[in-house]
Amino acid sequence: MEAPVALAATVRGEVRFEGERSRISVPIGMRGDRFGVLSFARCDGAAHGAADLSLAQELGERLSLAIRNAREHMALAAALGDRERLISIAAHELRNPLCSVRFCLQTLERNGAALASPAAKMLEIMARGERKIARLIDDLLDLGRIRTGQMEMELSPFDLCDVIRDVSALMEAQTVDIGSSLNLELDGPVVGCWDRARLDQVVSNLLANAFKYGQGRPVIVRAGVDRQREVGWLAVVDQGLGIERELQEGIFEPFKRGTSIGHREGLGLGLFIVRGIVEQLGGAVRVDSRPGVGSTFVVELPLQVSH
Repeated sequence: MEAPVALAATVRGEVRFEGERSRISVPIGMRGDRFGVLSFARCDGAAHGAADLSLAQELGERLSLAIRNAREHMALAAALGDRERLISIAAHELRNPLCSVRFCLQTLERNGAALASPAAKMLEIMARGERKIARLIDDLLDLGRIRTGQMEMELSPFDLCDVIRDVSALMEAQTVDIGSSLNLELDGPVVGCWDRARLDQVVSNLLANAFKYGQGRPVIVRAGVDRQREVGWLAVVDQGLGIERELQEGIFEPFKRGTSIGHREGLGLGLFIVRGIVEQLGGAVRVDSRPGVGSTFVVELPLQVSH
């Protein structure tokens, strides 16, 4: 009935008749957000009515909303991509001077016997600070890798119980400092084809979390195999603050915590990284927690990862 350029000028819903033909046109979007025009024509002699116009207008509004949502999603995705690139660049740039600091500290530590007691103490404080910064940088890099799907896995068969024992031995000093204890209840071997370095990271993050919120009470690590489902499992149990039910899902998101009471150290990325690693290995992680009773984090991993 009209050329497309004439239809594009439609500013409000309308019904138009021409002989036996009937046409409905409604704009998609309003004022500054004009995306186009939706038009229906009939050539069978039946006229469009008010109900047809109302339906067309609702469809036009829904199309307008869908287009706006799509545009906002694209803009947000672009902004997130820029943020991830900025974080990655910043983390890599921080690594360069940190390597120089680490080299100097290692040189001083080798000559530690010749240092006076105050200097040796300061050296120990600087070394702890360097390790903390290095962990923060690694967490930022892993944040970007997980969000962009670029975290690589080097798979090989090994016993998860060996990883738990190694991590526990390294963290033994931390348990003494906070007056806690670490008890292992391992029903092994738990042999699977996984990435050993990444599972070391999973166990370390879960134990660090348990010590941080465990209020100095004993922490238990359990592991075993579910032969029926062919999965290995790991459970880290603390008897600390616990997590409110409504906060439990959010703790696996970046920069989130399960409590607002103190413990602000770190970026809040530990559990996000745990979930990212576990899910890339085809597994799952969950938490069972009650405030004032404690938390149990359970990781389940297929014994054979398929890619």
